[in-house]
Amino acid sequence: MITTEQLREILHYDPDTGIFTWAKKTSNKVVVGRHAGAINLSGYIVIGIGGKLLYAHRLAFTWMGEETPDTVDHADGDRLNNRWSNLRPATDQQNVLNAKLASNSTSGFKGVSWHKKAQKWSAQIYLDGKSRYLGLYTDPKKAHDAYMRAANSIQPEFARAS
Repeated sequence: MITTEQLREILHYDPDTGIFTWAKKTSNKVVVGRHAGAINLSGYIVIGIGGKLLYAHRLAFTWMGEETPDTVDHADGDRLNNRWSNLRPATDQQNVLNAKLASNSTSGFKGVSWHKKAQKWSAQIYLDGKSRYLGLYTDPKKAHDAYMRAANSIQPEFARAS
């Protein structure tokens, strides 16, 4: 792992904008003063240092002299927003609660899917590594309401509706 001192020698991080810029030329491709990193296939900014691709949101903790948590959550759900005020330590559970609605959702609601056998909408929530059943509903909005009640009872500051 790169130390705070090593990181600050090669990169500058602006906590107000969340942008990393090169402070030192480390390869032929690096231009001092230019934005560092690229967007990976998962939608996160990664920066190449020492032959490894490192996540910018994790590097922000190192640059700020903080211990990097196992999971870093983007409070607003925007993977590109690496402002210091938008980054927070989280558990896997909290990170899942704050995740956005999956792009392949058939219901249009977080925590809601179609239960083919029952011909109703099923509500479930991820808790302690397992999916927890919250009931069957004729209306997907009511199933989502059940999901949100459960999410708010678990971690209200991480509960995202969509």
